[in-house]
Amino acid sequence: MAGRRANSAYMLFGQIVGKTGLLVSLMIYSRILGDDPFGELLFAVSIGLIVVFLSDMGVTMLVTRRIAAGSEVNSTLSSALVLRSVLSITTVCAVIATGWAAGYSSRQLILILLVAGGFVLEGFLESSFAVFRAKEIMVNESAARLIMGLLVVILAMYARYTGRGVYFAGATYVARQIPSVIFAYYMLYRMGFRLNASRKVMKLAVPLLKAAVPLGIVGLFLVAGERLDSVFIKAYLGDSAIAAYQQSTKILEALVLVVTPTLLPGALFAALCESVQIGWFKARERIAWMTELFIVIAVVLIVPLLAFEQQVLRLIWGSDFMRGMSISEILLAFRVVLVTLPVAYIFHLFLSVMISLERQKTAVPLAAGALALEVVLFVILIPALGITGAAVAHLMLLLSVAVLLSLDLHRKYGSTGFIRGARRPSAAAIPAFAVVFMHPFSAAGNAVLAMAVFVSVWLLMGGKKIFPGIVT
Repeated sequence: MAGRRANSAYMLFGQIVGKTGLLVSLMIYSRILGDDPFGELLFAVSIGLIVVFLSDMGVTMLVTRRIAAGSEVNSTLSSALVLRSVLSITTVCAVIATGWAAGYSSRQLILILLVAGGFVLEGFLESSFAVFRAKEIMVNESAARLIMGLLVVILAMYARYTGRGVYFAGATYVARQIPSVIFAYYMLYRMGFRLNASRKVMKLAVPLLKAAVPLGIVGLFLVAGERLDSVFIKAYLGDSAIAAYQQSTKILEALVLVVTPTLLPGALFAALCESVQIGWFKARERIAWMTELFIVIAVVLIVPLLAFEQQVLRLIWGSDFMRGMSISEILLAFRVVLVTLPVAYIFHLFLSVMISLERQKTAVPLAAGALALEVVLFVILIPALGITGAAVAHLMLLLSVAVLLSLDLHRKYGSTGFIRGARRPSAAAIPAFAVVFMHPFSAAGNAVLAMAVFVSVWLLMGGKKIFPGIVT
């Protein structure tokens, strides 16, 4: 069994390879597919991610907790797999029926079915990861993600050199999962897991679902908020606009994985739970420290992307990255998406605090209200601002939930420590971003100067105080 740092490293490596492989494959498809087919593929991916949450409903995280606490692996995982099978079939049928009723083209429905099938397999893969995480054997998860990340790139390169079309691209979402699923469940078999489909085990599925529903509903609301943007963009602006918008959000997703699920619920989550057990005064110190760390990470990632924004988009998505839109509209949406990064980090921080306190039910009405607000903003802002309106609406979703969670914690426990943690890096970020947008030098010069300004101001204000906590 590896230590906490080694397991976090394994998880980070696996996540990076898996997500990078998927991003590289999309980079390839963006160059070989037309604007509309590429937009339809990204739309199918957005729907597929909703399928992931509807077929899980928070069960995987609960399984991890129970096995880590000593529950028997065979019965716990078997009941979860039975539940996932039923939910997956129901969800895929419902999604296809909804798309048919909404008048989607046959090509779009086929793509949704292919991609959804791939995400169903990924769901079963996540169920195996629950055991690996509970038993702290993250190297197995890392290896499975490595297989998946490399295979999806190989398939995309094959598509490029053989002239395969959008259906092949959709089918790769199924093909990339099969070897990883086989590997993961072989490792479970070696650990002693045997699927148990007895009536007794099947009966455990219902109470398991009931226990996981609050966390699952929160996750569903939030992933719906992250994916409904494509539905509204498709309705108001068309498929090529989905491609233009999703190019920015795919970059954001890659940046978010630096914190979650790597640091949260990885290495830092255990320390957060320990702080909560000691007392709120200790939890407040931990929240302040994590807030500062996450904002620093966000600024360090955002500054070079802002300095090289046009070059980054062209490098990743090719010379046709504008998808028929103006460069000003593309860049404005990209900037709003980047501003979302620190908000996403802080949202995940407060949600993790709620989970550590076992108060995840509190987040359900808050997430529901925020999702309703986002839908209203989609209807108002997308016709007026285009894809930038979708970016603003998603930013408001995460910001509103983060603020409401923090206010709830403040009401119940007192100061959360967020203001104290955000003070230094936020103050240092102001002159850094001013340098980037004033464009005093070339893109490289702006990036270097802005980064130097941020680090210098932050350290002069006492930023080095967070360093000891990183290694403890």
